Amino acid sequence: MKKQSSHKTLFIVVAIATPFLLNGVWGFSPHKELHAVAITALPPPLFGFYKTHQSEIIRRATDADKRKHGVNSEAAKHYIDLDQFREGVDQCGWYDACELYSEDTLQERGVLPWNIERVYRSLVIELSNSGLKGDTTASLNRILRLSADLGHYIGDAHVPLHTTSNYNGQTTGQFGIHALWETHVYETSRDSWSGKRVQATYIKDLRKWIWDVIYDSHSDVEEVLYKERIIREKPDAPEGWGYRTRGRTLALIPTPAFCEEYGKAMGGMVERRFYLSAEGIASVWYSAWVDAGAPNLSRDFSLTKQKKCIKDTSHVILKIKRELIRFYLGLVPNQQELDEDDQ
Repeated sequence: MKKQSSHKTLFIVVAIATPFLLNGVWGFSPHKELHAVAITALPPPLFGFYKTHQSEIIRRATDADKRKHGVNSEAAKHYIDLDQFREGVDQCGWYDACELYSEDTLQERGVLPWNIERVYRSLVIELSNSGLKGDTTASLNRILRLSADLGHYIGDAHVPLHTTSNYNGQTTGQFGIHALWETHVYETSRDSWSGKRVQATYIKDLRKWIWDVIYDSHSDVEEVLYKERIIREKPDAPEGWGYRTRGRTLALIPTPAFCEEYGKAMGGMVERRFYLSAEGIASVWYSAWVDAGAPNLSRDFSLTKQKKCIKDTSHVILKIKRELIRFYLGLVPNQQELDEDDQ
């Protein structure tokens, strides 16, 4: 009876901790690093612009995941359940897909590939308008937001469990494998990665590229599930769960030993897909810039920097002015003292 009670407690703790572990694909930290690595892969015309705004892009790298908690339609943009399309899925545009499967069906099974196309087109339009007169600050913010969102969705497309309805092992008794693969294996193994140089290349056919990425990710689903089950069922399997502090929360999460063995069993899949994802993000940013006519972004947004400098300078001038006033008042006697002297 005592052992049974312990299992119930374990289930409750895992159930409570799970929402915090499933913040999003790749987890928050990997997503931010994906964007940082992608920036290093950009060619000189783009590298300077994205490097200048790197902190903002990295900060926004997880915005898409955060929106899932408040925007009902957001979640479907992060996945596609290929296994739910029994007869395959036609690699067509959004409107044709709605005709073939109905929009409700697509929203239920996920719209990731079509969403990437949509955000890509929006980024191309925004980049092509970058040299026009108008509010350059607003335009810059839109470019940074779209770039971060696009990078996020491309990262999603490179995760095998975002291409299957069994995304968290719920149908195979492997509940929690989602965060295990994309967050905990990353955190455990990241320091031992050898690193890989990534380089952005122009993508001639974006739609074909997107579907190639998704099908390639889907081809790893079976191994992701199988290797976890093999490790867990071994007679000498490492302890699967343990308590660890994450921020201010004491959570029950996979142990480093289990994560390490699972990562090795997959032959470095997480590392390989991480760098494929970073290179993909850079390539899509670069392709959007080329398709927009290769605008000179550093020149187009130089006014934004000037306005910021003027704003910062005015703040300093105001501070100096206040100090001078205080100094002057210190030299001049107050009115009461003057009145007493006159008497």
